[in-house]
Amino acid sequence: MTVRIALQTLVLSILLALSATVAHGQAPAPIQPSEPGISMDDARRIANDHGLVRVEQIKLDDGKWEIEGRDSTGAAIEIKLRANDGTVIKMERDRPASAAAKP
Repeated sequence: MTVRIALQTLVLSILLALSATVAHGQAPAPIQPSEPGISMDDARRIANDHGLVRVEQIKLDDGKWEIEGRDSTGAAIEIKLRANDGTVIKMERDRPASAAAKP
């Protein structure tokens, strides 16, 4: 019987210690949204490297830089970059108005 009482005492002590730790412990820090790994200027440079010469709109949305603008021919370009490392996720380029004209 003494082994059983000792085991019950040990389990009860552990449970009490855990509940005291939870009751008096600090609450975990709230999760903060992570800062993008690349800045807006970096995003502009990457877009420029992919042909965008005039930025019309740039915004950080859901972990992605979304950049809209024009290339040197006037064609609209939309580029989406992963904000933590600058990887191009998506790039769309419309044909410029001059390309639609037929001779």
